[in-house]
Amino acid sequence: MTTDHHSPEKRKNSSDDQKTGGKAMPENALSKTETEAIIELLNTSLGGSAALLTSLLAEQVFVTSPTLTVTSRDAVFGSIGAPFYVALGEYTGSASGMQVLAVSKKDMDAALKTTEDQTEFQAVQELISKMFDSVAQSMSALLENELTYSLSGMDVVDQTGEFSLANFTKEQSFTESEFQLNVSGKQNIRFCLCLPLPLAKTLVEILTAPFNPQELKETSEMPKQSDDGLNEQAQATPTVQNVQFSSFDNTETAPSAPNNLNMLLDIPLQVTVELGRTKRVVKEILEISQGSIIELDKLAGEPVDILINNKLIAVGEVVVIDENFGVRVTDVLSTAERISKLR
Repeated sequence: MTTDHHSPEKRKNSSDDQKTGGKAMPENALSKTETEAIIELLNTSLGGSAALLTSLLAEQVFVTSPTLTVTSRDAVFGSIGAPFYVALGEYTGSASGMQVLAVSKKDMDAALKTTEDQTEFQAVQELISKMFDSVAQSMSALLENELTYSLSGMDVVDQTGEFSLANFTKEQSFTESEFQLNVSGKQNIRFCLCLPLPLAKTLVEILTAPFNPQELKETSEMPKQSDDGLNEQAQATPTVQNVQFSSFDNTETAPSAPNNLNMLLDIPLQVTVELGRTKRVVKEILEISQGSIIELDKLAGEPVDILINNKLIAVGEVVVIDENFGVRVTDVLSTAERISKLR
């Protein structure tokens, strides 16, 4: 049996050769692993923006899983029909590059609810900006690297072939992802998202970067043997002492500042005056109708209960103040009496 002593780079190239029939992977193509990694990154990040979109559109939004193909610059958006909105954005941070987004104008305009001081164009612009701010935040969390998005500009393409990406970039190859926003299960908004291939590959490299054990070298390195036969770990044995607790006997407490109570004075409390209670079976409850009399557990003239946040604190008698009912407090219950009332 022989052992493969090839370097990791050579083994990686060999693996890629197997996936491409023994040929080196072209620079304008993605391996199966890279494709799956980008789809997973986009799927998770776009899905994370669903809650924000639900809030913006005031309807439940579900984001479908994206597809992914590699296409040339001149063929970008060849499958989406005009008219459509096109938005140019920029990623900066751990990975930098442009993003080009197209969305069906008809579908988007039908789903948006604009305000009096907002046009449909402005509403779409705001939605895309906030949506991909959220996507960038999700990507940052997944990549464990800072990534930010900014919307550079937006326009409406009225006729197919009117938009040329060559006016904005010299990159020749792009990844093209198609997905839809499903709004309340009734309407689909079609999106087409394109990233330059170098940016896509950079995202994959960050996402699939192996763990570097060198980062923990100082903390994980074993202690060396010293000259006298004792290792450094034994020499660095910590001294263990009993914990000394402070005594709280006869401790003078500083009086509370009078202003501390003022922080609580504005808290609202629910005050309830309870005339009495009773229990009835379901059959008797169903028989209640207009004019029915329900007998309570208190005698006429007996004090009523005064509850603060449903806790009994006093009793009193019912009075009439002008045309309103009121209650005159006759006794504030002690702690023992409050407990007995709860039994």
